[in-house]
Amino acid sequence: MITKLNIINNALTQLGHAPVNSLIDQDELVVSAELIFDSVLPSVLAQGNWRFATKIQQLSQLVETPPQPYLYVYALPSGWLKTLSVWPNTYDWDIFNGNKIYAFQDTEWWMQFIFQPDVSALPYYFADYFSFEISSRLCLSNAEKTDYASIINSERNRLMAIAHAVDTQNRPQFTQVDFPVLGNRYIGGTYPNSIS
Repeated sequence: MITKLNIINNALTQLGHAPVNSLIDQDELVVSAELIFDSVLPSVLAQGNWRFATKIQQLSQLVETPPQPYLYVYALPSGWLKTLSVWPNTYDWDIFNGNKIYAFQDTEWWMQFIFQPDVSALPYYFADYFSFEISSRLCLSNAEKTDYASIINSERNRLMAIAHAVDTQNRPQFTQVDFPVLGNRYIGGTYPNSIS
């Protein structure tokens, strides 16, 4: 099971620091790693369209009177970090105050959004990437050689790309046009004029 301690220990060992058994009463590097974990995780989740951190929820209409020109106010879901889409599929809404959506339609509103799941629910591919996110933020102040920071950042970028690629496989892929190579890729056999 993935824990905050596991992720921080991976980041620390990438910098040559010994793993720790607890995050309580530790040296400055461990304290910094924990602060980075807590402050950066929501930001990293909001920067991507992570399927493991996506929820769909109906919005609750509030009874307050919205400012003009809006007609209705809905509460954003708890834990909301970023909106992916809303239903009805309209662009006549805005988010204000960081917790309310103002709209012109009095209807049932649903939102697909990014939230911060419990650390134990983070997939391994994301935990691997995120440990390098932490170490890349720590390495400039702790690396013995300046080129070590570029190595850590390079690995962080590589693992971020892998994590995004793996995560996108959790959603079906559809083509917008008929393209036989893509349409037949799961059928097997050979396509006419293909190289065998």
